[in-house]
Amino acid sequence: MRLTTSHWLKALATAFIFLTRLPMPRFESIAPEDEGRSLLCFPIVGLVIGLMMLVLAKALFPLTSPLVIAAVLVAFWAAVTGGLHLDGLADSADGWLGGTNDVNRTLEIMHDSRCGSGALVAVVCVLLVKFAALTIVVQHQLWMVLIIAPILGRCIAPLLFIPGPFPYAPYVQPSGIAKHFIEHCPAIARQTTLAAIILCGIALGSITSGLLILGSCTLILFLLRRLMLQRLGGATGDTAGAATEIIETTALLSAGLFLVPTL
Repeated sequence: MRLTTSHWLKALATAFIFLTRLPMPRFESIAPEDEGRSLLCFPIVGLVIGLMMLVLAKALFPLTSPLVIAAVLVAFWAAVTGGLHLDGLADSADGWLGGTNDVNRTLEIMHDSRCGSGALVAVVCVLLVKFAALTIVVQHQLWMVLIIAPILGRCIAPLLFIPGPFPYAPYVQPSGIAKHFIEHCPAIARQTTLAAIILCGIALGSITSGLLILGSCTLILFLLRRLMLQRLGGATGDTAGAATEIIETTALLSAGLFLVPTL
């Protein structure tokens, strides 16, 4: 089938509907093919979120302290995504804590909508670290990092779910929400996602810093993928959401470490 501009616009809108709470056109139906094509648009969603955060931070910068701006950004970041990835983090933490190395038990706990102590601790810790890292980013006006972190986070699902080399992890829920995304994803999605990651490194303006930040994210993703394979034999939507939150936090932390001039 020849794809038209309307097909791609629908795929883009589908990506925003799935990943954010931003107002989008509503369709009578969204075909599995639309969901598959939307995976190519995930980095674009990250770009838009990052640009919105950049505008918000710059507007507040002359008016208040970096601490207040960082708190506002954390709240905005969670609100614009509807807490989607934080929910995945919470479910994954509960599953890992209560699953006792049993795959079925882990998945059962992750499907439970109730939050346990693991979920609470994981979400609070990630938000606290994000807040601290964002304070450094705003204080030193590392504005490009506000754009790059959400993009890198939105690259995680395509890389995990699309078959290929690292960091592919088999999807272990055949009837899960990501099934159509994976089955109908164009083959080019993995390459475009990798291209988006490379552009993020270039946008930092320093080859060394870009490699260090991307290298840090790659290392953390390697460890997360290893945990997924060891416990579940692959990835789920929840673990992909958890990885998104952790990679975003890693990008912010490593930016503060490698981009801030030492005294």
